[in-house]
Amino acid sequence: MSYIVDFFKYTAIVVIGLLPIMNPLTTFPLFMSLTNRMSAEKKRKQAAKACIYAFCILATFLLLGKGIITLFGISMPGIRVAGGIIILILALRLVFSGNDPSSEVESSASDIKKADMDYSFSPLAMPSLAGPGSIAVVMGFGSQIPSGQMIMGHVHILIGIAIVTTIAYIMLSASQWIEKLLGKHGTQAISKIMGFLLTCIAVQFLASGIRDFYVEFSSLSATATL
Repeated sequence: MSYIVDFFKYTAIVVIGLLPIMNPLTTFPLFMSLTNRMSAEKKRKQAAKACIYAFCILATFLLLGKGIITLFGISMPGIRVAGGIIILILALRLVFSGNDPSSEVESSASDIKKADMDYSFSPLAMPSLAGPGSIAVVMGFGSQIPSGQMIMGHVHILIGIAIVTTIAYIMLSASQWIEKLLGKHGTQAISKIMGFLLTCIAVQFLASGIRDFYVEFSSLSATATL
């Protein structure tokens, strides 16, 4: 009985810690904008693929995160700044054009190309769902697993990640109902608002990354002077 209680307790801790950081609500405007001209079935597939990719990304960083970062010489501030740049580019297109980024191709084969557009990995899964904050949280949970409980500890975290990504899928899948409620003109009217919100998120990513770069550089400089 105590084992079951502990299982739910530690899994809930992961969910409570990760869900506010992943925050599917911040991905919602981006998802609606990118999938605005897709069919309902295509939207569901994009949501499902984005959440599967997000789970795989977080699971990979949970198991191999330190090795990946060391191998490629990547820092968390670098991931945060790169993610901010990607989101900022998409957001500015929304702000100044009023259209979704998937409407850029105007050739005779535009409908085919739009149907083939796949935004599930980038920017939906990364850096939006599985961004630097989510990666850092997952790696933080992994570093706190007691040495004698490595297997079960990783199982708890993986199940917690699966629950959070499932919640994200449910929320993203609901976008089609919201679009039906708003209608075509309503969706177009809020596109600029979505672009502004995404711009704010992107700037926050960039500001956090630059700040962390500065702190990291300052600590290295202080260590070097000693």
